[in-house]
Amino acid sequence: MIPEQFIELARVLPEPSLLLTQAGEILALNKPVSLLFGWKISELKGELLCKFVTESEEALMKYLQACSKSRKMVFGSLTICTSDGESIICRSQGAVIQPALGGLPAQIFLRLEKRNIANQNFLGLNEKIDELKTEVEHRRQAEIKLNQRLSELKKAQMQLIHQEKLSSLGQIAAGVAHEINNPVTFIHGNLIPAQEYAKDLFRLIKLYQQYYPNPVPEIQAEIEEIDLDFLIPDMIKLLQSMSVGTTRIRQIVESMRSFSRLDEAKIKKVDIHQGLDSTLMILQHRLKATPNFPEIKVIKSYGKLPQVECHSGQLNQVFMNILTNAIDALHERYEVGNIVEPEVNLSEIKVKTEILDSDWVAIQISDNGLGISEQVFTKIFDPFFTTKKTGKGAGLGLSISHKIITEIHGGKLLCDSKLGEGTRFLIKIPVKLKIS
Repeated sequence: MIPEQFIELARVLPEPSLLLTQAGEILALNKPVSLLFGWKISELKGELLCKFVTESEEALMKYLQACSKSRKMVFGSLTICTSDGESIICRSQGAVIQPALGGLPAQIFLRLEKRNIANQNFLGLNEKIDELKTEVEHRRQAEIKLNQRLSELKKAQMQLIHQEKLSSLGQIAAGVAHEINNPVTFIHGNLIPAQEYAKDLFRLIKLYQQYYPNPVPEIQAEIEEIDLDFLIPDMIKLLQSMSVGTTRIRQIVESMRSFSRLDEAKIKKVDIHQGLDSTLMILQHRLKATPNFPEIKVIKSYGKLPQVECHSGQLNQVFMNILTNAIDALHERYEVGNIVEPEVNLSEIKVKTEILDSDWVAIQISDNGLGISEQVFTKIFDPFFTTKKTGKGAGLGLSISHKIITEIHGGKLLCDSKLGEGTRFLIKIPVKLKIS
């Protein structure tokens, strides 16, 4: 930088500023320097700075050498001797702006500030720093308290949500049961006469075929078109299947009512195998092969069981929940691509029943799906815990099943699973229900 360029720059600087050689010769200066020193600019330009300071030439040169080696400001202190003999202590900041390269002399930029002004600025800066430190500390303490409070609120919120879910679940179940019960009862009630009407009509058709074996061509064509021989038995099966379905829905409705404690659940002696078979029938559509999943084979191993005194609808609900989870686990094997040869590693659900002694029976439902990890295994009976995707499970099936078996029937619901080896649920219930 040449002196003329420095002068143009220094004009906009409010602080006394000088451009020096490495030897301390004043190359250029601005007006505030002239006012500080008490000399004219022309009188200072070209002079050595050591003539106007009280520090020794050796000390000044040492400071200027430090400045010439740094592009960053080097802080120091200089005492200026003014034209009227006054000594003014100044804080100095100096740095090289043109290194000594290629034979060119180094140039040093020097900025001066009166000590009293510097001290005031320094004190003011310290005060600001202290204020900022205090504010930062206050904010830090406030943040700590806020985080603690937020953590407490989150815990309280989760507890409230959990309690609210548990308390409102019964009301929801009762409301749903009420809304479902009316139309299902209507359908179920109409299915019985519908079956009788169908049988009467089919019996009438058979009489027509018996006494008029050779119908006119138009009727014969219609018989062939609708495949009457297939239609008659299949229609009866369809009506029977619909009746089983509505019966199952009514049982679930009764189970939901019982869970909500709005009415007394009916206790009666039932055939456990009939409950299992009806549940499997309702789930038959999920056991069949589809384009995405192979058929799930159900292997039954029924022992000779006495009739069991229980809440039949609720027990069937337990069967439904466990069998549904088994089907989901087997489908998951194919979703994650773990099955390389499905014809070798078939999807299977095994249902086994046995009598333990004169007072207890056992039902085992097992699958050869992916199994359950140890981390998940400890939570499977927790309310609202689910590993299924959003919308595919509320995490209540096994929790409700555990309640039905242990609290309502005084039995035990156990689970045994290993990752990659499938899952087995064991239900133990007494033959005679103890009413508390």
